[in-house]
Amino acid sequence: GLDSVPFRREDERFRHPEVIEKRERNVVVINVRDASGSMRETKRELVERVFTPMDWYLTGKYDAAEFRYVVHDAEAWEVDREEFFGIQSGGGTRISSAYDLVEEILTEYPYSEWNRYVFAAGDSENAGSDTRDNVIPTMESIDANLQAYVETQPGDGAANARHADEVESAFGDADDVAVARVSDPDDVTDAIYEILSTESGGGGSAPDGATVARRTDGGERR
Repeated sequence: GLDSVPFRREDERFRHPEVIEKRERNVVVINVRDASGSMRETKRELVERVFTPMDWYLTGKYDAAEFRYVVHDAEAWEVDREEFFGIQSGGGTRISSAYDLVEEILTEYPYSEWNRYVFAAGDSENAGSDTRDNVIPTMESIDANLQAYVETQPGDGAANARHADEVESAFGDADDVAVARVSDPDDVTDAIYEILSTESGGGGSAPDGATVARRTDGGERR
């Protein structure tokens, strides 16, 4: 019977779940692409070849990943992933319109809680002084682990393709801004390495994400 079961002093202690705080690593990646009339199929394919592996890499690096897609000509708008790599407009180019939208989107992802990446690509053609007067100041104001611009310009490029050069000149060797150039598929691997190796320490300065309280009895609360 129960009277014959011996009790030890440790059996009389009150047991309760131990709460362990663990950081949940969240990331938002905003991919930006020029969809103007000059972005022909070959240029769009180069964008996809660079962006897709970087998305895979960041998906594996973080616990929770969200991806947003922005395209632009002289104006910018948000699309889904399927549209992102194929869409083309007949308009001109004003890259700052995309960065204005990026800033708006990032208000949904506070830097104190989210790791943030902004990857943009195009053929480096931009309207007038838009890069110097508008894009660069906006990039400077964005808190992000890493911002990158990928120039996809097959062949010798165009005389007015100055955006990548101007961004590179403005940010120099900054460890949170990268510029890469892709003129054919053989350049893709080097471009990806150039971008991902730029981020200082591979982790950026943002906190890893929201705190999650995990219970040893299997429960979880955010």
